[in-house]
Amino acid sequence: MWGRIRDYLLRNIGLKIASLFLALLFYAHVVTDQQRESQIAVQVLLTGLSDTLAVTGNPPPRVGFKVRGKWKDLIRLGLTTRFLTIDLANASPGRFQRTISVEDVRERAIPAELTRSLDVTEVVEPRMVDLTIELKRSRTVPVAARVVGSPAADVQIDGRVQVEPDTVHVEGAASVVQALDTLYTLPVDITGEREKIQRQVPLDLGPNALAADPRRCLVTIRFARADAETSRQHP
Repeated sequence: MWGRIRDYLLRNIGLKIASLFLALLFYAHVVTDQQRESQIAVQVLLTGLSDTLAVTGNPPPRVGFKVRGKWKDLIRLGLTTRFLTIDLANASPGRFQRTISVEDVRERAIPAELTRSLDVTEVVEPRMVDLTIELKRSRTVPVAARVVGSPAADVQIDGRVQVEPDTVHVEGAASVVQALDTLYTLPVDITGEREKIQRQVPLDLGPNALAADPRRCLVTIRFARADAETSRQHP
């Protein structure tokens, strides 16, 4: 009996596999040809800002919108890297506001070959770009390492944490640069460490698009055996 079943399954096996493949292709075509609505998010890219100006606040990193069309075209859109550009060429110091419209998304975030087959139905979030633009300033500020965690129980940091260089040149919005007393590195985790650490660590430039030269500093941390009293306090 099992032999007959096996012979039946293996008879014309190539033709059966080809038929199954064609059936799957037809099914995929039918499914992906159906109309659907999907929500897409694209990156916001600020362009054209004068070299003498800087943006403060938190520009929206992405904008979400709803788009309707055939599923296969929605899949193509999802696989395409696109940006929604906001032109700041005519911006001046002060508050800058611009509503993001369906037309903006259709023209800037949908590839030209898909504009006829996809319909942008709604801008979801955010619907407006709200920025503050300031004159740009620069100055030299000291640098310090941001250290987190605790070393091994029998050691402690030996002396001062060294940062080289210990000052950097920063440039950005006037209000941000003027209020900056110290620029810190990204956190250096010393959890469980007992040997000397020497790492190139990026600076924490924050959300206000500061520029720094250099952008990394060499952080050196040395450890020494803790005395008995310290060891009792940190078992």
